[in-house]
Amino acid sequence: MKLLNYLCKINNIRTKSHVDDFNAIKRNGKNEKLVNSTLKSKFQNSSIFAVSQIGRSKKFYAKLLWTLTLSLVLVGCCYYIYRFMDLYFTYPIKITLNTEVQSSVNFPSVTVCNMNRMKSEYESCLGSDYDFRKCSTGRENQFGSGFTFKLPERRNFQSCYSQLSGKRQKDADNFTEFFEKYSQLKHVKRRFYGHQLKDLIQSCSFRGKPYDKKQFSYFFNTRYGNCFTFNSYDPMKELTVRSIGRESGLELILNVEHQQYLPISHTIGGRIVIHKSLNPDPEGSGISVIPGYETDILLQQTSIRRLPAPYKDECAVYNDDSSMKNQAECIESCLQDYNLAKCGCIEPEFKELEYNDLKKCDMKSSTDVCCLDGVLNYLAIHGTNCSCPLPCVTEKFTEHTTTATWPSGAYFFRGRSNVTNKDWNSLKKYRASHAKVNIFFSTLENIVYEQNPCFHESELLSHLGGELGLWLGLSIVAVFELLEVLLSLANCVYVTASKAFFPNVHAKDRLEYGKRKQRKKVILKI
Repeated sequence: MKLLNYLCKINNIRTKSHVDDFNAIKRNGKNEKLVNSTLKSKFQNSSIFAVSQIGRSKKFYAKLLWTLTLSLVLVGCCYYIYRFMDLYFTYPIKITLNTEVQSSVNFPSVTVCNMNRMKSEYESCLGSDYDFRKCSTGRENQFGSGFTFKLPERRNFQSCYSQLSGKRQKDADNFTEFFEKYSQLKHVKRRFYGHQLKDLIQSCSFRGKPYDKKQFSYFFNTRYGNCFTFNSYDPMKELTVRSIGRESGLELILNVEHQQYLPISHTIGGRIVIHKSLNPDPEGSGISVIPGYETDILLQQTSIRRLPAPYKDECAVYNDDSSMKNQAECIESCLQDYNLAKCGCIEPEFKELEYNDLKKCDMKSSTDVCCLDGVLNYLAIHGTNCSCPLPCVTEKFTEHTTTATWPSGAYFFRGRSNVTNKDWNSLKKYRASHAKVNIFFSTLENIVYEQNPCFHESELLSHLGGELGLWLGLSIVAVFELLEVLLSLANCVYVTASKAFFPNVHAKDRLEYGKRKQRKKVILKI
């Protein structure tokens, strides 16, 4: 009897289990209807017009039409957003031109060089047999304190072709012989053998007042020898001008000592470099002044302000305290690295920088000369990996020059009534070596070229919002609503797909759930 009752209970449990399974399936169907209903409601009430029309349309062709419309505008929107983002990540720039009117400007530094690096009277000092007393440097002469390739001067006289063909000019032989010895000189001797400050600059006045020549700083250049800088950069001693014209500028009278020129110096005159930094570049920039003439150099300040990476120029901040003080030095240093790697020696004419102790190429060796020329030719064609970007801030001066014969006979012989042929010869000799230079501002305006980003972060958001609004009628709130709809749709697709591909798994889960629930009821009754 007990066994019969037990079997009846088991049978009742199974019967109830099947009933519960059926109820569970019904409940699950209701859940699916609830999901579909919720999703349909979101579609019908969406703030995106095309989406709401899909949800509200009752006819199939209308739903299809709006679905195609939504697809097309989505494609168009994505395409134009892609185009904009592609442009944005090229980091385009725009250049603005401004004119700053200033009440006063800082006068620039002015470096003066002679076009002859070494006096001819010391040429014999380069040989092994020289007069010690004549060539001794002494201490009484110490004073002061001190992206294109720049071709070395030797290329004007000799090249790989002239070495191999045997068509070397006599000038090339003279230059090679001279430079081979000159490059071996210690710095103090190069300085002593060059033109001195007291000889080169005969007179100096600034704003109409005499300027002490001892305030000039010394600068050495391989091609031009001794150079001297007026108003060397010192933030504590800036010279300012408040008006334009000669009376507010710098006046120099130079003596280039033409009778002391070497045979390899083809041009007589001085080299004037107007600059802002501590390290002028007489070879790359500068103005040549001619003896016998008065040269007016009119200045206008120009500023160029560039943007750093990731923008196109990827400018760098060069520091006067660092080893690379400007772009020209950086390129020269990089070129020397190529020379050293390829030829095992360096170009002797370039500024030595950190290469003082390295082997210099032999200018008499066709192997060395051809190797150096080969490096230059290769880099000119294929480019370099030199990381020498433009400076972020460039302060330069636009220069306009005028010349006139100087001095005039009337000025040279002023106060004299009888002028003889000998006097005219003395004027001719004076003109052969002397030049006058006037440097002054023609305007106090500063022309500023400044790079600015085409797009800022705020403009990025504005543009994206404009595209979304134009194509889809979206606002930022609608974007979140769209995300919610997409998530609901994804969940619905996932559930439907899992039931379609794994129906047994879902049926088994529902049966197991019903059995567990029924067992709990039986246990509670017992």
